[in-house]
Amino acid sequence: IAVHKWFARRPGTLFRGLVLSEFTNKPLSEAFFSSNSFPLKTIADPFMGGGTPLIEANRVGCDVLGFDINPMSTWIVREEIEHLDLFAYEKISRTLISALDKEIGGFYRTNCPHYGDDNVPVKYFLWVKVVRCEKCGKDIDLFPGYLLAQDTRHPLNVVVCSRCGDLNEREDLHSLGKCTSCDEPLKLEGPAKRNRCICPQCYHINVYPRPEEGPPRHRLFALEYHNSRARTVHTGRFFKKPDAEDLARFSAAEQRWQALEPTFVPDQVILAGDETDRLHRWGYKRYRELFNDRQLLGLELSCRLVSACTNERVRHALATNLSDLLRYQNMLCRYDSMALKSLDIFSVHGYPVGLVQCESNMIGIINGSGTPVGSGGWKNIIKKYAKAKKYCDMPFETSQKNGRKMILPIKGEWIGEQQNGGSKRTVVIKCISSTRAEIPEQSLDAVFTDPPYFGNVQYAELMDFCYVWLKRLVGKEADGFNKESTRSQ
Repeated sequence: IAVHKWFARRPGTLFRGLVLSEFTNKPLSEAFFSSNSFPLKTIADPFMGGGTPLIEANRVGCDVLGFDINPMSTWIVREEIEHLDLFAYEKISRTLISALDKEIGGFYRTNCPHYGDDNVPVKYFLWVKVVRCEKCGKDIDLFPGYLLAQDTRHPLNVVVCSRCGDLNEREDLHSLGKCTSCDEPLKLEGPAKRNRCICPQCYHINVYPRPEEGPPRHRLFALEYHNSRARTVHTGRFFKKPDAEDLARFSAAEQRWQALEPTFVPDQVILAGDETDRLHRWGYKRYRELFNDRQLLGLELSCRLVSACTNERVRHALATNLSDLLRYQNMLCRYDSMALKSLDIFSVHGYPVGLVQCESNMIGIINGSGTPVGSGGWKNIIKKYAKAKKYCDMPFETSQKNGRKMILPIKGEWIGEQQNGGSKRTVVIKCISSTRAEIPEQSLDAVFTDPPYFGNVQYAELMDFCYVWLKRLVGKEADGFNKESTRSQ
C-alpha cells in the first residue's frame, strides 16, 4: 500500500487467509501466524489492480502471473514485488534530496514572527481562489468561510480577517470580536457559496467557475510552518499571514521556472470523462495547469535528478516516489481545518476542486526524532517507501493480546522475485487484457482476484494524473507506456 497510491485495495489479510485455506492442511488460525511456503504452486490474477492477491501469494513462495489493462497498475505491482537494494536506494535518495534542497530549499522557508527565528521550514502554503468582479473589476477571494484552524489540534480557533487578512486566534467561535489589526468584525461565513460570490466592493453577485477564462487564479493567504527550536516553549501550531519576503520567495520561484526550458513536465490534454470533466468546468485543459510555478519547478528538477540515476532499479523506485509525490504537489489538495494537514488529491476518489488549496513543502521536514513533520514532501515519500520495502524483506502480522497490538514477525516468508543472497521465484506482470493472455493449459493452481469496475474507467481517469508524468520520465522502460492515456485499450 505504501509503495504507491491505488484504489479500492482489499486487506492483505483477506487474501492471505484465502491462499492458506486453499493450500495448507493446518487450521487457518494456526497457519496464519506461522511461516508457509508453496514453491510449486502458480497463482494468477487476471485483473490485478493494486496487486494484493499476487503479493500475498508471492509471499508464501508461489510463482505469480498478473494482468491488467492499466499500465499504471502494471508499473505499481512490479514496484511492489521487485526486490530493492535498500542500502543503495537510501544512499541515492539522500543525495537527491540534498541536491534538490540546494536548488529550491530556500523557496520553502519563512521567518518566524513569534520568536524571531529566520529561515524556518514551511509545512503548508494556503491559497484561496480568486475571481475578478464582473461589474467593478476588483479581485474577490472565494472564501467559503474564514475559519482556518479549529481548536481540536491547536489550542485556539484561527480566523482570517475578511478585510486585512490577518490571522486572529479566538477561544469562542460564538464571540469572535474584532480583528486585532484593523478592527473589522470577524466572521466565519465567507462570500463564496453555491457557485455565487458577492463582491465586497460593489455587492454585485458574481458567478463561478468561469471555464472560458482558463484555469483559476490563486492568492497566498496563510502559512503553517515548523520551528523546531521554539517547539519546547510554544503551545500548538505555528501560523502566519504571508509577509513581503514570503511573497518574494514565491515570485523568485516563478521567475526561475519561467526561465527554465522544461524537459519532463507533461503537456498532455486532459481528456473528457466523468471525473476529468470536473476539471474542465474549472477551465483546466492540460495537466500541467493543475500545479503552480513553484511546484512545476520542483517537479521538473526532481525528474532531472531521477533520470540521472544510473542504477536502473533505484531509478525506477525514485520515479515511483515522484509519481506518488504528485498527490500532494498540486493545486487541488485541500487543508483539513480540524486535523491541520494536507488532504491529497485522491483523499476522495475523484478530482475535488475546492476554493482553498494547500501546497506542501516539496523537500519535506523530519524532526529530531526522525519522524516526518507534515506530509507531501520527498522525505515523507521516501521514508514511507523504504518502510514498505523493508516489510517485503521481513513481513509480519499483527495480533491482539490483552487489548494491546502485537507485531508478530513471520520468519521465512518474503516478498520479491528474489531474496538477498539467492532464492528466486517467477514473477510475470503484463499490461494486457487477460482475455488475450496466452496461458498454457493446466499451468495454474489457482486464480485469486478482486474483480474491477467495468473497463476500469474511473481508476484510469484518476491515474492519468500520475501517468502523464511517469510516461515522460520512464516511458521507454515501462510496459504499456506507449498509450496516450491509461484509458486506451
